[in-house]
Amino acid sequence: MMANDRAMTVSFFRTAYPWIIVCCGMLFYCYNYFLRVSPSVMQGELTHAFHITATQFGTLAGLYYWAYTPMQVPAGILYDKFGVRFVLSVACLIAVVGLSIFIAAHNYSFASMGRFFIGLGCAFAYIGTLKLASIWLAPNRFATVAGLATAIGMASGALSQKYLAKIVDVIGYQEALRSALISGVILSVIILLLVRSRPKHKTSDESEMRTPIDLSQLFTSIRLIFANPQMWLIGIIGCLLYLPSSVFLDLWGIPYLKEAHHLTPEQAVAISSYTFYGWIIGGPVLGALSDKIKRRRMPLTLTGIVAAILLCVIFYIPGVSLDALYIMFFLIGFCCGSHSLCFALGKESNPIQISGTAVAITNMLIMAGGAVFQPLVGKLLDLHSLSAGPNGLPIYTSSDYTFALSVVPIGMALGVALTFFLKETYCESQAKEAEKLIYKPAILRQPEAEPIK
Repeated sequence: MMANDRAMTVSFFRTAYPWIIVCCGMLFYCYNYFLRVSPSVMQGELTHAFHITATQFGTLAGLYYWAYTPMQVPAGILYDKFGVRFVLSVACLIAVVGLSIFIAAHNYSFASMGRFFIGLGCAFAYIGTLKLASIWLAPNRFATVAGLATAIGMASGALSQKYLAKIVDVIGYQEALRSALISGVILSVIILLLVRSRPKHKTSDESEMRTPIDLSQLFTSIRLIFANPQMWLIGIIGCLLYLPSSVFLDLWGIPYLKEAHHLTPEQAVAISSYTFYGWIIGGPVLGALSDKIKRRRMPLTLTGIVAAILLCVIFYIPGVSLDALYIMFFLIGFCCGSHSLCFALGKESNPIQISGTAVAITNMLIMAGGAVFQPLVGKLLDLHSLSAGPNGLPIYTSSDYTFALSVVPIGMALGVALTFFLKETYCESQAKEAEKLIYKPAILRQPEAEPIK
């Protein structure tokens, strides 16, 4: 009986426990997504609280990305060097500190600082989840986990927009965000208690567990990644195909729907949420399909074409019915779920030993879209607006939003065109020889053994 119990325990730790650990990373990604999209339902409150224009509002929200984006490379290095457990827990606390500053802020400068720290902590969420997946799960589960993590994050975004909007209307944005502080602290403790950086049953010399052991090897790894033309192509494509989320869903979608399609706040939030629902289904489905057919490029290209066409219909064809909007936004979300394949491409285009750094750089290039395009859309709104309200702030019309948000379908069309230049990885590492360049310096520095006398 004891032998059976021991066997069941071992079976649990080899099957269920790895998924529990990966799910801890996903919970932090959900928390990150809540913090990321929260300004989209608080535009009116934040605009009046700090008396800011669309450019300033876009900049305030975009500061999340200004911290998030450049931190991807240091975050990946920290994961590869020190493991996930402690780094992920501390990152969660940093996001909590940023949220507390944002809540307490009574002027634009302090709110901006809080938003920056939120992005700083959240920079570790997604790549931490993928790093855990690359360590604890089988290689053919990576794209599935990437899609599933994105789907769960989207669910968090949908629920955030739906319920946070109602709560903000009743008690204000500051009170509405206070409970998130407690949740963040609890989450940090959960990560510290449950997450482990490597399985005990794997030895440190197994290839998938090896990481660069000194600064020289770390810099060699980064140089190899940035010298790979495919990485730049993957990052730019991922950035452009992610614009429906980083620009539209995260910030400007709800204001656009209210003004351009004359929807109530409740209707705008509901339709925006359908994009999240589509993404929730599309992420894991397209990730699993990609793993099944062993193709990355084809799903990315086809779904990008469909999403770009649907966005053009929404932006440029007048009189779209409410029911059609629900369907089209769901389909856009489903198609955009394929963006997680960019992370699989980034991982498979580099040695598995530096998967954390490779995924981090991929994420950095993708998330740069939010840093650039969120403030850009705000600037385009201010440039196109010709009227001002009684408080002196500009009034934005339907044509203003359509003009400013045209960067989204244009960017997606460019991203689709670039996919034709991608090299297919067939779900396998295409950079096995590069490992020698990473570890060769350490081998050369080892002292020669003295001859036996």
